[in-house]
Amino acid sequence: MDIISEILETDRLAEEKLEQAMQKRSEMLENCTAKAEEIRSSARAQAEEYRKSKLGADNAADISSELKAGEQAQLKALAESYDKNHEAWENDIVAAITG
Repeated sequence: MDIISEILETDRLAEEKLEQAMQKRSEMLENCTAKAEEIRSSARAQAEEYRKSKLGADNAADISSELKAGEQAQLKALAESYDKNHEAWENDIVAAITG
């Protein structure tokens, strides 16, 4: 009976650790989404500030498109980093919790 109890307890602990890992994964996804939105907001604010301070209406569209391209490049790099590393991050979290 003790072995069965130990197996059940081990299973329960494993389920708890898995749940913790899933919660951590959700937090990481939320942080990634928040960071992407922060980058977007920052890029918009910088573009608007630069347009107002340095350029007239003639060049504003050109510079705005350049800044949007830069924003897209940053977001793409962030997404690529997440796509490349998220499985390793998840595995590290699970290993840290279960190890």
